[in-house]
Amino acid sequence: MAKKIANPKLEKNVFFDINKLPPEKGLLIFPISMSRTHASQNAVSCLEYIRNFTPSKVSKPTIGLNFIYGDFLYLCSNEKAAVLKEQFMHQIINHKNSIQKIIQKNQLEFQIQHAFSYMVWNQLYLSTGDFADKLRKIKDIYKKDKKFQEYVKEDCKIFNKKPDENQINFFLEEHLMLYLLSKGQIYLSNDYIEHNEKWVLWCYPGKPLKGEVYLYQLNPFNLNWSENRYQNARYNLEDKKLYEFDRIDLETYSPK
Repeated sequence: MAKKIANPKLEKNVFFDINKLPPEKGLLIFPISMSRTHASQNAVSCLEYIRNFTPSKVSKPTIGLNFIYGDFLYLCSNEKAAVLKEQFMHQIINHKNSIQKIIQKNQLEFQIQHAFSYMVWNQLYLSTGDFADKLRKIKDIYKKDKKFQEYVKEDCKIFNKKPDENQINFFLEEHLMLYLLSKGQIYLSNDYIEHNEKWVLWCYPGKPLKGEVYLYQLNPFNLNWSENRYQNARYNLEDKKLYEFDRIDLETYSPK
């Protein structure tokens, strides 16, 4: 009797690239880490990441792309706010201008230039309505959930971060914001899509963190955007794979 071979698409911790993005209107979300604007998320790298999607993965020209700068998130720091404000202002302006210059220089390749939008982190607070309340609830859950604490501290150790209050608050806020974004709870301004998106996929260079995956699997607010096939997923721009959180076994998974 022939041995039955399991469907690789159902295996835990095994992931693949996207063949085609949905034909319906949607948004790719590129969160930009302030620590990476001169490295893996500089303007040239970002445009190379975009080229991985176009034209091979695009079914129809119905996709917008939002860059979201994590400036305000990085105030989870002991550094003086005035110093960080000045630093981040220049980083964001220079990064955006550099992207715009590359897009304009390659107009035949990036023809729909108003499909690109740019946002900063604190705009997202106003786009959710009750973010502060949800963040408080997540922190309360974290204080009581030993598994959650374990995974966040593992992430800190793996990436050489000190698991102090600032770093834990950074991770919790970041994970919550992206979870809400994936679930359609955040208004995303994009002149091309005009808030008619049927799906949202957030993309980042690197594998998902354990704490992040755990929050999605926990789904603490019982959110479901069934229309969005990527509501429990993230695209890794480095290895070009879609990480589906429902298929991650956190006990055997490594984010590095």
